[in-house]
Amino acid sequence: MKLQELSTKKRSMASFSIEELISLVRNGHIQVRETDQTRVRSIRNYLLENALTENIYIPPLIVNLEEGEINDSSTIKLSIIDGSQRMKAFVQLEDSIFKALKSFDDTKIEQAYKLKSLIKETHIALQVFENLSEKEAAQLYLDVNLKGKKVALSKRISFDSRNHLNVITNQVLQSHSNLKIAGVELEKQNIVRPKNKNLVSLSQLRQIVGIFITGHFATNIEDKIKTTYLQNGEYIQLIHLWLDQLFKLCPPEEIGDYHQSMLASYPILTAVAQFANDQMVNQPFTNRQELIVKRMASLQEVDWTPDNPIWQEEFRGTMKGRKPLFYLVNDKSNIRKLQNWLYTCGR
Repeated sequence: MKLQELSTKKRSMASFSIEELISLVRNGHIQVRETDQTRVRSIRNYLLENALTENIYIPPLIVNLEEGEINDSSTIKLSIIDGSQRMKAFVQLEDSIFKALKSFDDTKIEQAYKLKSLIKETHIALQVFENLSEKEAAQLYLDVNLKGKKVALSKRISFDSRNHLNVITNQVLQSHSNLKIAGVELEKQNIVRPKNKNLVSLSQLRQIVGIFITGHFATNIEDKIKTTYLQNGEYIQLIHLWLDQLFKLCPPEEIGDYHQSMLASYPILTAVAQFANDQMVNQPFTNRQELIVKRMASLQEVDWTPDNPIWQEEFRGTMKGRKPLFYLVNDKSNIRKLQNWLYTCGR
C-alpha cells in the first residue's frame, strides 16, 4: 500500500485497560490473527516476572476498526493488524496468575497478585485505522514487521539488563582477555572460514553461554531460559574457567585459524562446550568447576589439527574451497556424535 493511499484513511488513537481488551476478545468484538504460542508464552512470562517493579513496556496495538465507533465497546468490531501475540498473551494472563497463586514460591504469588491489579489499572494504546480492506490491512502488517528496524544483537546484549543470557554474554565478552585475542565477530551472525579467523560470532558466543545455563544447545536459546540455577557471576566464572582450559588446547592466537585448528569449527566448539557441561546444569557451582577442569584436561592429547583423519572417518561433512578443507555438518546429530566421541578421548 502506498503512503499516499494510507494517508487518506481515517485514523486515531485510543486506549483500553487490559481487562477491557480481554473482555472485547471474549465477546467477539476483537478478531485476533493466528499466533505463535511460544512467543505468547514469552510475553506472558515477561509480564509476570516484571509485575512487581512495573518495569514493563508494551508497544501500541495497531487495529482496524471495521464497524461501530471506537468509544462504544458494545458495537465496535476490531481486527488486530499488529499485536495479536500481545493480545493473546493478555487473554491467557488469568491462567498464568492462577498457576502462580498455586505455587509455593512467595515471589511468584506476590507477582500474581500485582499482575491481577495491573490488568485492571493498566491501559494499552491502540493506533486505530478505519475501514481498511483485507488487502490493505495485510500490507500494513507486512510494512510494520518487515520494514521496521530490528535492534542489532550487539545492542541487545550491551543494553539488556533483564535477560540473563545477554547480561552474562556481555560480561564474558568484555572481561576475558584471551577471548578478545581469539576474536569475536560482532557484525556477522555466521563466520565464513577460513578467511575469517575470529573464534566465534557474537551470536555463537551467546549460544555457548546458553549451554552453560541450560546444559544443551538450542537455536532459540533465549526462549529456553526461564530460570537459572546459579548466580550470573557464577556462570561468568564457569565460562572463564572453560575458556582458560580451551586455550590450553590451542593458543588464542591460532584457535580461529581453520588451517591450524579444528576448534575453529563451530560444531566442534559446541560439542566441547556441551561435553564440559553435560548433566551438570543442576550441580552446585564447586562441583561444576571441578568437572569442567577434569573433562577439559581429558582433551589435552587430542590432535586438533585439520590433518587428523578422525574428522572425515567418523563425522559427516564436506570438502570445500580451492585448497579443500573439511567442513563438519552443523546439526544436532553430528554435534551429539562429536560429544560422545569426546568422552572416549581421555580413556
